[in-house]
Amino acid sequence: MRHRAQTLAALVTAPLSAHAANERLSSYLQTARSQSQPHAAKTLLQLPSSTPADAFFQAAATTGGAVLGATVAVAVLSLLVQYATIRRQSNSKTALPKQFSLTEYAGASAEFVPLNPLSPAHDGDSGSIAPLIDREGDPEFDDIEQVEAHLDFIVPQSDDPSTPAFTVRSVTLGVFWCIVLSFSNCVLSFRSVPFIIDGLVAAILAYPLGNLWAALPYHRLLNPGAFTVKEHVIIYVMAATATVPYGIDNVVTQVHPLLMNNTSITFLQSLSFVLVTQFLGYGFAGLTRRFLVKPTAMWWPSLLPTIGLFSSFHKTDSVRTASSEGTFKMSRFSFFWIAFACMFIYEWVPQFFAPALQAISLGCLLAGKGAQSSGVLSGFNAVAGSAQTGVGVLGLTFDWTSIGAIYLVQPFWANVANSFGILMFTWVATPLLVATDMWGLNSMLRTEQDPFNPVVNTQHLFVGNPQSPDLGKAVSPLFFYNKSDNYNINETAYATAAPIHVSSMFALEYGSAFLTVTSAMSHLALWYGADILRQVKNAMRQMKDEVDGLDKHNKMMEAYPDIPDIAYVIFMAFATVAALVVSLVTPYNMPWWAIFFNLFLVGLFVVPYGVIYAITGTQLFLNVLSEFVIGLIIPGQTVAVNCFKSWGTNNLAQALRLSADLKLGLYLHLPPYAIVAAQFIGTLVSSIVGTIAAYFIMFNSGNLLGSTGWTYNGYQTFYSAGAIWGAIGPSRFFGIGSLYQNLLWCFFIGAGAPVLPWLGNKYIRKSKVWHYINFPIIFSFGNTGAPQVLLVMTFLVGLVSQVYLYNRRRAFYEKYLYVMASAFDAAGGVVNVVVSLMTIGGVSFTVLHALNPSSNVPVDYYCYPGADFTDFDCAYYLALGKNQTAGGVQCA
Repeated sequence: MRHRAQTLAALVTAPLSAHAANERLSSYLQTARSQSQPHAAKTLLQLPSSTPADAFFQAAATTGGAVLGATVAVAVLSLLVQYATIRRQSNSKTALPKQFSLTEYAGASAEFVPLNPLSPAHDGDSGSIAPLIDREGDPEFDDIEQVEAHLDFIVPQSDDPSTPAFTVRSVTLGVFWCIVLSFSNCVLSFRSVPFIIDGLVAAILAYPLGNLWAALPYHRLLNPGAFTVKEHVIIYVMAATATVPYGIDNVVTQVHPLLMNNTSITFLQSLSFVLVTQFLGYGFAGLTRRFLVKPTAMWWPSLLPTIGLFSSFHKTDSVRTASSEGTFKMSRFSFFWIAFACMFIYEWVPQFFAPALQAISLGCLLAGKGAQSSGVLSGFNAVAGSAQTGVGVLGLTFDWTSIGAIYLVQPFWANVANSFGILMFTWVATPLLVATDMWGLNSMLRTEQDPFNPVVNTQHLFVGNPQSPDLGKAVSPLFFYNKSDNYNINETAYATAAPIHVSSMFALEYGSAFLTVTSAMSHLALWYGADILRQVKNAMRQMKDEVDGLDKHNKMMEAYPDIPDIAYVIFMAFATVAALVVSLVTPYNMPWWAIFFNLFLVGLFVVPYGVIYAITGTQLFLNVLSEFVIGLIIPGQTVAVNCFKSWGTNNLAQALRLSADLKLGLYLHLPPYAIVAAQFIGTLVSSIVGTIAAYFIMFNSGNLLGSTGWTYNGYQTFYSAGAIWGAIGPSRFFGIGSLYQNLLWCFFIGAGAPVLPWLGNKYIRKSKVWHYINFPIIFSFGNTGAPQVLLVMTFLVGLVSQVYLYNRRRAFYEKYLYVMASAFDAAGGVVNVVVSLMTIGGVSFTVLHALNPSSNVPVDYYCYPGADFTDFDCAYYLALGKNQTAGGVQCA
C-alpha cells in the first residue's frame, strides 16, 4: 500500500513567527547536508558518478549483479522441480487423468447454465452447488448463487494437470519482470506524485516473450513446448509482487539524510527489515485458506479483470451460456486489443492534454463563483462545491486510472453500500459538522497555499492554542519532533501549539476507521460465524468441508498436492524468530512483545477483512488501528510506532495478497506449490531490488532529490505521520479529556450496527437484502486530502455494468465485460507510465486552455472569483501585498 502524496504544510512554530520557523528548518537542512560522519549505508553502496544518468546506469548494473545469483538459484530450482515432476509422472503407477472436466462432478451437466440471482432459475440441472444442501437463509449459499451467475462464463471449466506451470521459462521471465518493475517502481516512488507500474503491464509484455521462447528448439526442461496459461500466471504473480515494499517507508524515513539521518543503519539491516515485513504475513494466508480461498462464496471479484486477460490471451474453455452463444463472433483476444487501443487513445486527453478532466468540481459550476472578493470562495463552494478544498458535491472525474476496473466487476450491492457511506460522510455529515462548528476553528483553518479560504478537505494539523498568534494556521508535524531524543515528542513545542486541531472531514475519516474495525468483527460473527465454526471443526478433524468439497474447482485441484498446514506454521515460526532478531538488534527496533502483539492483531483481523475483500472487492487496512493501539501503549516513541505500523499493515496486506493469488491459482488450476513458490521468489527479488533502488536514489542520484518533481512527498507524509501517532500520540488526540474524545464512541457504534440487519433477517423477514446492508463497507470512507470526485462516477460505472449490461445486454456482459475491464486498466497504466516518463524528461503540453489551466491557479479555478485558466486578477495579488501577477502583469 502506497501513501497518497500530500503537500506538506509550511512549518509554523508558536510562539515563533513563520519566518523564524523557516530559518530553523533551513538550519536543520543545512546541518543534515553537511554531516561529516560517513553514512554506513552510503559507504557500503557508494558508486562514483559524475551525473545522475551515470549513477542510474551504474546502479542498474549493481542491481543486476546483486540479483544474478538469486536468478541462477531460482532457475536451478525450477529445473529440479520440473525434472522431479516429469519423473513422477513417468514413474507413477496410477497415471493422472489427462483432463479434468466440469461434467465429471456431482450436480454438473454438459450444458451448464449458472444461476442468476436476479431472475428465476432454469429448469433442470443447473450445475449449481447451492441446491445440493438445504441451508435456507444461509448467507454463504446466497453468495454462492451470485458467484455462479457472475463467474463461470470467464473461468476455465476443465484442467489438464500435465500442463507445465513452474518452468525455467516462466520463472526466468517472472524474475526478469520482477527486477524491472521493482527498480522502476521504487525509483518512481520518490516522485512528487508517485505512481507504480502494475503487474498487468508485465503480463501483457511477457506474452510475446513467452511465445518467442516457445518458438525456440524444443527441450523438455528449457523449452517444454507451447507457452501456457499456467506459465503466464506464474509470471504475473511474480511481477505483481514488484510494488514498493511497505518497509521501504521506514528505511527512507530513518536513513535519508534530510529526514532522520540515522548514520548507523547499514544496508543489510535495512534489507533484513524489509524482508521480514514482506514475508511474515504469508503464513496467515496459508492457515486461513479454508476460510478465504476454498469456499465458493469467497469469489474475489478483484481477480476477474486479471482472469479476463488470461482467458482472452489463451482461449480458456469457460462455460458457453445460452445468452452469449452465437451472439458475438469476435474473439476475446481481438476485443481486448480493440478496448486497449480505445482506452490508450482516450487516456491521453485527461492525463496529458486536458488534466482538468481528472477532477471537475461540478458543484461550483452549478452554483457559480459568487460575488466575494477576488480569490475568496463562497460559503457553499468552500465547504461543498470545490472538490479540492471541500467535499466536492457532484464532483466528477473522466480519468479511468482514478476509477479503475474494480467498479466494473464489483457486485452492485457493494457499490451501493460504499457509495451510500461516502455520501453520508462527505456530502451530509462533514458540512453539518462545519456548519455547527463541532470542534471549533472551522472557519479559521488556513494553509499557506490558500490564505483566504478555510480548508475542509485536508490532512494538515492546525494550531489550536488561543494564545498563539498563529491560531488556525497549519503546522507541520515535524515541529513536534525532538531530534536529540530519537525523534520522540518535544513537549515544549507541543505545548505552544496545543490543542492540535484537524479538519472536520479528517476527523470523520478517523471516526470511520474506528467504526470499520469493530463492525467488521461483528458482521463476520453474525453472518459467517456458523460457517467458520464448521470449517474450524473440519480442520481440527482433518476432514474435507462438506460445502467446499462440492466446488468444481476444488475437485479439480485434488489432482495437485496441497501444502500442509504444518509447513505454514513452521514458516511463520522461522519468520517470527527473524522478526524478533531484527527488532532487537537493529535500529528498526520495537519491544520484543510487540512482535507477538502484532501477530495477534493481524490474526484477529485477517479473516474478517479477508472475507470483506473476497466478497466485495473492497480492501480494508490496519494502518490506523495499528498506529492507534501501539501509540496508546508506548506513547512518544516514534520509531517503534512506525515499525509496528508497518508490521501490522503489511502483514495483513501480504496475507491477503497471497490469499488472492491462491484463489487465482484455484480458478486457473495451478498447483498450490507453484503459486506459493512464485510469490516467495517474487517477494525475495523485489525486496532486494527495491532496497537497492532506495539506497541508490538516496545516495547516488546527485541533486535529483529535492529538484522539481522529485520531492518524495509520499515518504515525507510517512515521516510526518510518525510525529502524529508516535511523537504526539493518539491519547493527545482521542484520549479522555481530549478534543476528539467523542470519536471513541465509534468503536461501540461500529460493533452494534451490524446487529440491526441481522435481527431484521431473523425476526422480520428472511431476505438476502439484509445481508447486503454491509456496515464495514458503508463505514469505509477515506481519502481525505485527495480530490473528492469518485462518488458519482464509480456509482455510474457500476450501474451501467452490473445493472444495465447484466440484465439487458447479458451476452456482452458474459463474453466481454471482464476482458474490457482488464484492457482499460492496462491501457490506463501504460499511458500513465509514458506520460510520467515524458514529464521526467521535461516534455509537457504547454498550450493553456480551459481544461489545461496554468499552475498559477487551482485546477478548479472556476470556483474562485477573479480567476480564469491563466491567472488571478490584480485584486488577488494586491490583497497578498504583491505588485504584479504570477504571469508578470504589473498591478497599480
